[in-house]
Amino acid sequence: MLTDLWRAKYEIERFLSRAQRWHGTRDGVPIDAFESRCMAVSCEFGKLIFSLWGDDFAESWRIDDYQITANRLQLRLIRQAGRQHVHVELWPLDSVEELPADIRQRRLLFQQRLCQLIRQTFPGAVIERVTTQRDDARQLSGVYTRMIVSLGQERCIAIGVNPQESQSAIDGLLTAGIIWFDRASRRLRGRANRLALLSPAGRSTKLARRLTAIRPPAGVSIELYEVDEASAALRPVRPFDQGSLFDPVRDRLPRASEPAPLNALVDHVLRDHPELKVYRRPGRPVQSLRVHGLEVAQLSGGKLRFGLGENKQLLESNDLTPLNRLIEQVARIRCAQSEQKWHALYRQQAERWLEEMIRQNVQALDVNLDARYIYPQVPTLSDDEYDLVDLLAITEAGRLVVIELKVKEDMELPLQALDYWLQVEWHRQRGDFQRRGYFPDRQLSDEPALLFLVCPLLRFHRTFDLIAHWIDRRIPAYKIGINENWRNGVKVLIKEHVHG
Repeated sequence: MLTDLWRAKYEIERFLSRAQRWHGTRDGVPIDAFESRCMAVSCEFGKLIFSLWGDDFAESWRIDDYQITANRLQLRLIRQAGRQHVHVELWPLDSVEELPADIRQRRLLFQQRLCQLIRQTFPGAVIERVTTQRDDARQLSGVYTRMIVSLGQERCIAIGVNPQESQSAIDGLLTAGIIWFDRASRRLRGRANRLALLSPAGRSTKLARRLTAIRPPAGVSIELYEVDEASAALRPVRPFDQGSLFDPVRDRLPRASEPAPLNALVDHVLRDHPELKVYRRPGRPVQSLRVHGLEVAQLSGGKLRFGLGENKQLLESNDLTPLNRLIEQVARIRCAQSEQKWHALYRQQAERWLEEMIRQNVQALDVNLDARYIYPQVPTLSDDEYDLVDLLAITEAGRLVVIELKVKEDMELPLQALDYWLQVEWHRQRGDFQRRGYFPDRQLSDEPALLFLVCPLLRFHRTFDLIAHWIDRRIPAYKIGINENWRNGVKVLIKEHVHG
């Protein structure tokens, strides 16, 4: 428990002044590298607060305790009156000691077991190179074990991930594999002709589904294996149609949301605050009231609850003063002309803000889009996963359009969007959208859905074009770069097929 807040603030800030870029873990799980300018330590109302933010998030925690060693800062953080706890560990990007010893040891042991399995599965295989080190220059995370394997006259580029890593790291194996293949084949001057993805047993479903829509360069084959450490075996997995995952009863497409009557109080609030918009996700009865994409209230079962995040309280009378005060506070900070762009209310839910901008003017992306029909946050269900398509639209000619939005660099954008396209296309081919009430009075075209990947032009990850070029050419995927100051109005700067 801290007793001298100002001394603690001085010591933490002095440590953070050592470097401009940082690595860290959150409850033992590695987090992305970030810059010093995205952190702050402040004393507020007798508490020491640690804040961390990015282009689409902002978090603030109370510092309950801290410890500084030679090259590390450990923070014990709490919020919600101590109900939430998290342990954060930070160290400079250029630190030699990059990871806690237990994580390094775990990854090293997996690397050794993987080498043994490769030699056992492919007699005569020679492992020319193996590493599990992070490679920031080439955007390769240290969660992945990477190999160059000689198989007679062939060179196989292999990449694997151990089962103790997160599911998102496992799902990212294909993206990392494409980057590693590009790097390794350059090293081998084009003599690599196989890419092997090595996934933990029972956790390769998304990878297998993605591979149905991937076409590697000519002369290159791509293979997926599950690593079963219990039986010491590599088992091949064939790509399969994701439609086989759907239970037609349990996982049916939710019905399109129909306009629901608002109570008199909400109607009054909407008239007083034109910046307030009402959202209703397909399949959910809850109506969300948002200011530029940030939820400030919910209407459900005739009851109105207001507040930010999970801390919502019931409006128990007709007195709208506290709700109006909250809306005015958020609207003052969360606007294009804000003088507090560092504030959490401005930075939170940036993609939802962009989503609202496009919903209000979808033809800014393409004049052929039908402005009457655009569905936000459409649920897609598969393999016990629950994902949300950012926006689902339709052209004047009746062709479906899947719109995936990002406001910051994300190397997973091409393949994440591909996941949504595969699921939407599965439903389209079976007539689910019209059967479930989407796009009333419109006849859907019997053509594959268009895929729009939308991001501020300078925020596309530098690996975007490399990853997107592995997507099957038959998928009509388009890279759409918009203006950096999209909060003032969305403008398309480039629109091109991902294959050029």
